[in-house]
Amino acid sequence: MASIQKLPSGKFRVQVRKDGVYRAKTFDRKTDARAWGVDVERAISGGANAGAITAPKSMTFSDVIDAYMTQVETRRTTRVNLERLKSRIGATKVRNLSALVMQQFIDSRMNEGVTGATIAGDLSTASSVLRWARRVRQIDVNEDLAAAARRGLTAARIETRSQERTRVPTEDELRRIIEHIESNPRQKIPAATIIRFAAASAMRLGEICRIRIEDISWNEKSVIVRERKDPKRKARNDQTVPLVGDAYRIAREVAGDRREGRLFPYKADSVGAVFTRACRELGIDDLHMHDLRHLAITELFRAGLPIQLVAVVSGHRDWKHLKRYTQLNAGDVHAALERLQ
Repeated sequence: MASIQKLPSGKFRVQVRKDGVYRAKTFDRKTDARAWGVDVERAISGGANAGAITAPKSMTFSDVIDAYMTQVETRRTTRVNLERLKSRIGATKVRNLSALVMQQFIDSRMNEGVTGATIAGDLSTASSVLRWARRVRQIDVNEDLAAAARRGLTAARIETRSQERTRVPTEDELRRIIEHIESNPRQKIPAATIIRFAAASAMRLGEICRIRIEDISWNEKSVIVRERKDPKRKARNDQTVPLVGDAYRIAREVAGDRREGRLFPYKADSVGAVFTRACRELGIDDLHMHDLRHLAITELFRAGLPIQLVAVVSGHRDWKHLKRYTQLNAGDVHAALERLQ
C-alpha cells in the first residue's frame, strides 16, 4: 500500500515500497497523491519497471507521441487523434502521467459535448502510444493508463459505441443533389461524377480519391483499394475489389486515355463539402456522403448477391460489421419472394 504523509508545507508526500522498488513524489492535493500511488503500485505489480528506462525529467507525452508517429505507420483518423492528445495533455511530463490526467482529459471532452464513442477513440489511440512506449522503447510508463480510463467510461455507463446510422438517400434525393451540383457553372470539382461512383462502388470517399489508374485491371473489372479501413488492421490493408454496376463504366470514362495517376485527383474533404453544401441548399436533412456506401451495399443485397460476395465489394471481413450498412426493409423481403416465385 502507498503511504501518504501531509508535510508542514501543506503538501502531500506519497511513498510506494513494493517488490523491492521504491518510488516517492510530492503533490499539492491528496487525491492526486493517492491516484499516483495506485498507478505506481499497479505498474510494479505488472512488471513495468523490470528493465525499463526511467523517462528523463524533460520528456513530455508530446515527445513520445512524435516518436510514435515517426516510427509507426498510422492512418489519417489516428493522426488526428494523436494531434488532439498532444494539444490537450501533450505538455504533461511522462513521469507525471496518471489516472488523474486521463480523467481530466475525459472531463474536458465531456464538457465540450463530445460523444463517448469519440472519447473512447482518443483513449484507444493513447493506449496504443503508451503500449508502444513501454514495450518498444522500454520507457517506464504505465501502459494500462488509457485502457483503464476507457474501461471506466463503460463502468460509468457512458455509451462508447458509435450510433449506427440507418439513413440512405432516396432515388429522388440523389437525383436532386446531382442535378443541383451539375447546374452550378462555378463548380470545378466533378463532384456529381464522384457521387455517382460512390453510390455504385460502395467505397468510402477517401478510398475513391486515392484510386490510382495503374491499380485498375480493366480486363478483370477490379481495382486495388489502398490502405482500406479495417478495425483489426491499423496499418496497410490493400484489397482487390470488383468495380460493380456503373462504377466500372464511370472509371472508364474518367480515365480516358490516361495510364497512370489518381482517377479522381481531388481532396476528399473538398468533395464532401460540395455534397454537404448541396444538401443544405436543397433542404435535405441528415444525409452524409458516407451514406452512399450504405446505399450501394443495400442495393447489392437487393440485387440478390449473397453475403460472401457483398463482403468482397465492401471489404468487410464478417457479417456483424457488414450488417450495420444494410438498410433492407419489409418491401425488400416481398420483392425477393416474388423473384423466387
